Amino acid sequence: MRALIFPTNTGQGHNSTAKALKEYLESQGIDALILDVLDTGRSKSGVVSKMYDGAVNYVPGLFGALYSLAEHISSSKRHSPIYYLNAMYAASLNKVISELQPNVIICPHMFSAHSVTRLIDKYGLKIPTVGIITDYTCSPFWEETLLDRYVVPHQVVVEECALKGMDRAKLAPLGIPVSAVYKKRIPKHEARAAFGIHKEIVFAVMGGSMGYGKIPELAGELVRREPESQVIAVCGHNEAVYEKTKGIQGVTPLVYIDNVDVLMDAADVVLTKPGGLTATEAITKRAPLVITMPIPGGEARNSDVITSLGMAVSAVTVKDAADAACRLLLDNEARQRMTAAQERNSTLTATEDTGDLIMELASATLLKEGAVC
Repeated sequence: MRALIFPTNTGQGHNSTAKALKEYLESQGIDALILDVLDTGRSKSGVVSKMYDGAVNYVPGLFGALYSLAEHISSSKRHSPIYYLNAMYAASLNKVISELQPNVIICPHMFSAHSVTRLIDKYGLKIPTVGIITDYTCSPFWEETLLDRYVVPHQVVVEECALKGMDRAKLAPLGIPVSAVYKKRIPKHEARAAFGIHKEIVFAVMGGSMGYGKIPELAGELVRREPESQVIAVCGHNEAVYEKTKGIQGVTPLVYIDNVDVLMDAADVVLTKPGGLTATEAITKRAPLVITMPIPGGEARNSDVITSLGMAVSAVTVKDAADAACRLLLDNEARQRMTAAQERNSTLTATEDTGDLIMELASATLLKEGAVC
């Protein structure tokens, strides 16, 4: 059995979900391939990724306004300009699918879900398809797609998707797939040793792969509030933010790292923008969590849902974020309530449950085809 997974590089969350699913499917004997959907024809992923990062970092207000506009024009009853843009490379995608002959197609990004929908409409694609919504909201344009099943983070998102016209029977609230490393807990002293930390109080500040948000300002404010603390600031691929953070006493700046799971175990409090994947990874770790300065649009929606469920507290300014982190540090009961909410509203088996759904869908189709033959 072969699975094709089609993410793309608008943030790393979609890629992280793709890798988590590949990891699990391969452990079950499935041949799983990850291909950037925007690179299946002419390579466009790098260009789109730079445009996305630039819009988010330099004109976030415009990005938020465009997201709001998208929410107003998106509909299950008609196709948007975004759909037609993604339909433009459907023929190239169809060629890749024909060559690789998958038994199931997985779309952890709306772009690939659109292009695959075009293949269903125009080419009569019969291969089972699964969409993975990696935000705690029904992001614009998902309702235009025609996949067989959709995995969503929570029942709240099922209700929102259904309200927007998606078929409720196709929606499975299994959670967001994350790597198996986030289900393991490393003793705090071991996790801290991995980063050379010897302080008693540790904050982890993150801004995603693009280093979004006021990381230097927030890291500096936390050290000012707690002079004996150690702040680990993950700046992602943002060299400017890294350089700005380097000179702050008590702050250890890091570039993009591949052991965020260890850092979350080392920290007393995690402060991060609410990308769907990063937030879910922290929630899966049952980490005390402060959501900071979301990217306008989808991440603001993530923040609203996650905090309304009690799985984190949110802050929109540097001062508020530092206040929230220090309160969590001192309030054991608040941390316990947050952990309990994380346990109620998230699962440790999202990756396995999603992988099993994918395999069941593919197997059912194979059995049906066998019966027809």
